[in-house]
Amino acid sequence: MFPPLLVGAVVSGLATVGSLRQFYRQQLGPMTLREVRALEHLSPTPIAHATSGLVKLVGTLGCEHPGVSLQGGVATAVREQHHYAVEGRGLRARRVLLRVERSEEPFWVEDDTGRVMLDPARCRIDFEADSGEGESLVDELRLRLGERVALIGEVQRGAVLAQHPMRRSQASAGEALRFVHPPVLTWRTEPEVMPRLLPPTGGVALSASTVGMAVLGALLQI
Repeated sequence: MFPPLLVGAVVSGLATVGSLRQFYRQQLGPMTLREVRALEHLSPTPIAHATSGLVKLVGTLGCEHPGVSLQGGVATAVREQHHYAVEGRGLRARRVLLRVERSEEPFWVEDDTGRVMLDPARCRIDFEADSGEGESLVDELRLRLGERVALIGEVQRGAVLAQHPMRRSQASAGEALRFVHPPVLTWRTEPEVMPRLLPPTGGVALSASTVGMAVLGALLQI
C-alpha cells in the first residue's frame, strides 16, 4: 500500500501547484508583485508633473483610429485577437492556437494635465478578455476607447526636437515623457478589481489536507 499512497500524494500536490499557478496567472497578468503593490498603494501622479522614477499615471484611453470589437461593436483603443482551430473529434477535440493579431497603431493615456503617447509593441498590457459565445474560435483581449486605466513604470523627461519655422536647424520643443522600460497598462483601477495575492483558502486547504492525509497514510503503512 505504500507506493500507491505516495503516488496519490504526489499527484494531489502537483494538482495544487497547477491550480495556484493558474490562479496567479489570471490575477497578475503581465504585472510583477512590485507593480501590483504600486497599483494598490502608489498615489496617481498627474502626467504633466511626472519627471523621473516609478510613477502611476491614471487617465483615459484614446487613439487616432479606433478599432471595432468583435463582440458588441465596442470601439477599442488597443486589442489582441487569438485565432483558434479545432483539432480532433468528440471528447478528443481541442482548440489549437493558429495566430495572434495585435494592434499596431499608437494610442495614448491622458488626464486633465496632459497626454502620454504609447506604442503597443512597447507596453505590457493587462487586457480585459472576451472569449465570445459558445464555441467561438476567436478570443479578443481589449481595452475600450475612453476607458479609465492605470499606467505604471519608470519615467524620464527628455528634450523633444522640432523644426523651427524660421530656421533650417531643429530647436527644442519642450520635454517629452518617456518610459525607461516597457510600462504595464491595466484596466484595474478600482479596489474591487485589484489583483488578489491570496488564493481561495477553501481550495488550497482541501488540497493541502488531501496531500497530508495521503502522506500520513503512507507513513502508517511503514
